[in-house]
Amino acid sequence: MPEGGSRYWPAALAAVLGCAMVGTMPLVARQLYALGLSAPSMLFWRYWLALVALAAAAKLMRHDLRQASRSGGWRIVLVGATLGTAQTLCFWESIKTLDTSIAVLLFYTYPALTLILDRLLFRQAIRPRAALCIAIILLGAGLITAPGLRSGALDPRGLAWAIPSPLIYALYLAANARLLRHHPPLIGAAALFFGMGLSFAAAAVWGGLDRPADAGGWLLVLFSALGPGALTMTLFSYSVPRLGASGFAILANAELVTVVLLGVLVLNEAVTPGRVIGGGLIVTGILLHALSRQPELLPSPASALRAPAPSPAMRERGDRSPRASGG
Repeated sequence: MPEGGSRYWPAALAAVLGCAMVGTMPLVARQLYALGLSAPSMLFWRYWLALVALAAAAKLMRHDLRQASRSGGWRIVLVGATLGTAQTLCFWESIKTLDTSIAVLLFYTYPALTLILDRLLFRQAIRPRAALCIAIILLGAGLITAPGLRSGALDPRGLAWAIPSPLIYALYLAANARLLRHHPPLIGAAALFFGMGLSFAAAAVWGGLDRPADAGGWLLVLFSALGPGALTMTLFSYSVPRLGASGFAILANAELVTVVLLGVLVLNEAVTPGRVIGGGLIVTGILLHALSRQPELLPSPASALRAPAPSPAMRERGDRSPRASGG
């Protein structure tokens, strides 16, 4: 298998698995809202509990968090505290007052925006097949969310939160695709969650902090912190720098498939032809992108940490130096 392909498939599987776990979060969030937790409080507990797990894993792997911060990790913290916090808060606040189907459909325009940003900001060519995959996925998302679009109320407050969310997330992906390649996945995940945790700690100081009232609530928070939290962010930090922002964005639609499956299996939502066809289109778009992917990928994240080999001219000058000649 070409070297590019051998790097692509582990990263692709990591992206799909991580995003599938994130698909459980709308269900968990709605249950926590029903228990009286606000979105900032839910996210505060999620990020800080996840950070405990990530710090323990980093210590076990003998990663130096302080050295990582000095070597540029602070930039990832800054991205988490700004873009990460903004896109997270926008989405989770939107589903409090806006029908979930509307919020989801608006959010899932971000793969198209990511493709456009890669072109405008980084001069990357838009591959026709990638654009086709995104169009197929958007059509599938539209079919899945169509019943909610017809029956859901367009609450202005929810729309105000939902509309900027996909653009902010596209910018978040673009920044992380470049920053995370210089650090191990655990370091990247811890840095992003530390930045978000700081922001939501400030929100808790400002607006108060809710706590789960019983063991069931704490178990939900713990699940959100460890599964779709620490583990998913580690998989994100591994896959995004290897796939690129637009490549990850296409595969990340596995999250929507999980949302549909949970709706049918857990919430007893109806299995409609639109949902079946929509889910099939999303899977088709993901597979079409994955199977047609060319071996070339972004430079290996590990290679970003290695110093380039000296050129022949530099070696020749070194051979003529006094030290090399024994003078």
